[in-house]
Amino acid sequence: MARLRRHLAARIRWKILGPYLLLSLLLAGLATYLLTRVVSGSLEERFVNQLAESARVANDSIVRRERDHLEVVRAVTFTEGIPAAIEDGSPAALEQIVLPIAANNGAEIIEVFDATGTLRYSAARSNEGSRDYAPVPDPLSATRLPLVDQILRGRSDARGDKFTAILAAGPDSIVFTGGPIRSGDQVVGAVIVGSRLGSLLLDAKRQVLADITVYDAAGTPLASTFVIDRGNAIVQAPDLGRLGAGPAPRDTQLIAARHYQFLYSPMYFRGESIGVLSVALPTSFVTSADRSTQLQMATLFGLATIAVLLIGLLLARLLTAPLTRLVRTATAVAAGDLTARSGVVSSDEIGTLAATFDTMTERLQRQHLGTIRALVSAIDARDPYTRGHSVRVGQLSVEIGHGLGLSESQLQHLQVGGYLHDIGKIGVRDAILLKPGSLTVEERRLIEEHPRVGLEILEPVLLPSEVLSVVGQHHERLDGSGYPFALSAEELSIFPRVAAVADVYDALTTDRPYRGGLNALEALSILGREVESGLLDPEVVAAMIRCAALWEQRRRDDPQLKGLEPAGGLFLATDAPWSPRDTGPHAGAEHDHVA
Repeated sequence: MARLRRHLAARIRWKILGPYLLLSLLLAGLATYLLTRVVSGSLEERFVNQLAESARVANDSIVRRERDHLEVVRAVTFTEGIPAAIEDGSPAALEQIVLPIAANNGAEIIEVFDATGTLRYSAARSNEGSRDYAPVPDPLSATRLPLVDQILRGRSDARGDKFTAILAAGPDSIVFTGGPIRSGDQVVGAVIVGSRLGSLLLDAKRQVLADITVYDAAGTPLASTFVIDRGNAIVQAPDLGRLGAGPAPRDTQLIAARHYQFLYSPMYFRGESIGVLSVALPTSFVTSADRSTQLQMATLFGLATIAVLLIGLLLARLLTAPLTRLVRTATAVAAGDLTARSGVVSSDEIGTLAATFDTMTERLQRQHLGTIRALVSAIDARDPYTRGHSVRVGQLSVEIGHGLGLSESQLQHLQVGGYLHDIGKIGVRDAILLKPGSLTVEERRLIEEHPRVGLEILEPVLLPSEVLSVVGQHHERLDGSGYPFALSAEELSIFPRVAAVADVYDALTTDRPYRGGLNALEALSILGREVESGLLDPEVVAAMIRCAALWEQRRRDDPQLKGLEPAGGLFLATDAPWSPRDTGPHAGAEHDHVA
């Protein structure tokens, strides 16, 4: 039975774990697909995507610098006093206003022109990160004139009156953004803010971790992090004719003894293409990315699988534990143990089912015992001297069983067996059963068949074997002298052993038509002698002695246990030794036929 319960619990657990195992397999399949597709089968695609992302981030970095330029331009053009300082042509007045704005916003180069295009003030940081500014040499301002001319003419486009351009200035290339300075509606000057292209690219490289090169409209390299980082590294000009519609062009170049793959894309300022930008990654990046991705995928898949299995095991345990207890209880009840309770307490559907089952079992137990007691009471009513005998034997068997440390299930079997132990007397005629004198041999043979008759009566009921052993074997004795099967000690379980002691004790302590009832001490003395003769179990009789006082008190106080009062009153000395004295003619086997 225990094996069956374990099998049922395992089946339920696998039903719960099944979806989680299926999910694990699906995750394994998905991980394998991704690993094959993304890592093993799509390295080139991943590499191109990385290049494209680097190009996007690089462009965004340059656009952010252009926006910073615009912020400085706006700050200058809207600062009070700038138009007057330009008209006065005072570099000192312009410096007092413009330089703090440039320094606070981190501008590298700032220049202010009057309405004629004459440079009135210029300043440039000495190096990246420095807050020291120095004037820009006048000859450099000539390269700004086309941009300044557009601004002073009041030109504007769909994006406004600010303009951006890359201007070559000797060995350096500079990105400038400029805008007009107005006094009322009149343009009185221009301000341009610039960043050296080299520093701009280094800043972008720190964000994308790729080398960046900027080309002019003809494809000539203007600035490159390769040159800055590696000295005179030669970067070839791209074929700009391939920058039309379709995928961005790529090529591979050998730079400083390493192979790099280049991705080219237009570079936009204020919505207009002003050159070409390329990002380059070493092809060895593919190998390192492959290893990194494999490790990440393996770790992710392993952790996900472990997590799914652990969650599945936890849920299975939480769900199957109460279910297993409920199955075990149902199995016990089906086997006849109506004392079994699941004891499951929870607020979910399983808890409700368990509580309902326990309530149903408790009610069934009460009905079962009530029905049996009603039946045996009807049987006992045939003889006023044995009224209540079967109920008392059942209850006394429970008391003795408690003293022996039996389980609740075993105690119930003793109780039911005690109630039913004499049911076979239905088949004994009243003339024999109620005979006041001694029985003839044939009459004794007939009455000694009542245990066998009881088994035949109860055969269709499918009672537990423990109960049937009480009904059929309560007159058996350890030395094999009992009836009707003449079983010996090794063939008798604890159940008929307990019922035999309870039956004899109750028969001895109640009045019968052929003798008066004995007191407790006398009855226990007889039980002691039968232990010495090898008829009754000594441990069971010892338990009877321990509970005798409590039992007699219950018998006097409980109306359901009252029959004829035991003679001699209540015996309280439960630990007194058995009396060796003869108790009279009732001490022999004569009590057997009426027990």
